[in-house]
Amino acid sequence: LYSQYGNHILSGQQESTWVSGPDHEMSIIFNASGKYPAIRGQDMGDAPDFGARGLAWWNAGGIPMVGYHMGAPNQSVDGYAGSQLTANINAALTAGTSDNSTLNQRLANWANQLKIIQNGGGAAILRPWHEASGTWFWWSKEGASESARMWIYTFNYLRAQGVHNLVWLHPFNGSPSSAWYPGRQYVDIGGADTYVSDHGPLTSMFNACKGVYGSTMPIALHENGPIPDPAQLQSTATRWVLFNTWHTSFIDDGTTNPTSVINTVHNSTDVVTREEVQHIVAEGHEAGVFSSTEQEFIRNIFDFTHTCVREVMVPRTEVDFLDAATLVHKAI
Repeated sequence: LYSQYGNHILSGQQESTWVSGPDHEMSIIFNASGKYPAIRGQDMGDAPDFGARGLAWWNAGGIPMVGYHMGAPNQSVDGYAGSQLTANINAALTAGTSDNSTLNQRLANWANQLKIIQNGGGAAILRPWHEASGTWFWWSKEGASESARMWIYTFNYLRAQGVHNLVWLHPFNGSPSSAWYPGRQYVDIGGADTYVSDHGPLTSMFNACKGVYGSTMPIALHENGPIPDPAQLQSTATRWVLFNTWHTSFIDDGTTNPTSVINTVHNSTDVVTREEVQHIVAEGHEAGVFSSTEQEFIRNIFDFTHTCVREVMVPRTEVDFLDAATLVHKAI
């Protein structure tokens, strides 16, 4: 991501799982352009079994990006409906409370799905508590300081759960404000989102993000409706590192993002698709982002999915072995 920031924008698409299977949106993009997006947006609240799909996307050359419309910890309902309820963040972060128990259980479930990706050798972009500085989700309703406490708690909790394959994306809404920023030590890349009616570059929002994150941290358009026009992004020097088009009607209604737009964007030389992610690894190595060992490791992860079992296993007839009951002095 750092190697591409300022040079290209990674394409992304949020999945739904309830229309015609989890690849509904991905198939629309492929049928229109012959390409798959580099980023597959996922949500624990929408699909609590996202891990296997995220790992499959990684193995195919893409990058999963995962959010969570978590329900308020003082409510039994999880998912999008629960995310719009009201919580007591202090109670949720206080050990021994029922709210804290619910929060920890939901975070642990999230961690388990993320570890499916991790255990398979993959990584993910994590965008928890999205649209910070908004007033519609419970994690933002109590103000900036409580929102930051929630972010830091989540950061430490997932690390304690053994999840270490994450790029932490801090996701503002359309009004970035430094008061809501938890600090550089807890964030890898920044971001913002908004839904507009045109394909403009959203330059003012990008610049507002730079005012919070600085000029070196990559900044993501972590949700969008109409896809920004790559030509306008270039002409205005609006250097989003990725976009992530929202699911269902934002990609399948034929109007918000017509087939011609999908094709033009995903075949633009300024846009990175899933097919080109491995080229990023090579560029990252040339730029000093990856060492030779790291470059080879990542390539091997992708190559392994195309490897036949017989290429990596030794036939039993060619294996030397000892019976488990063999005494040590006889084995020597």
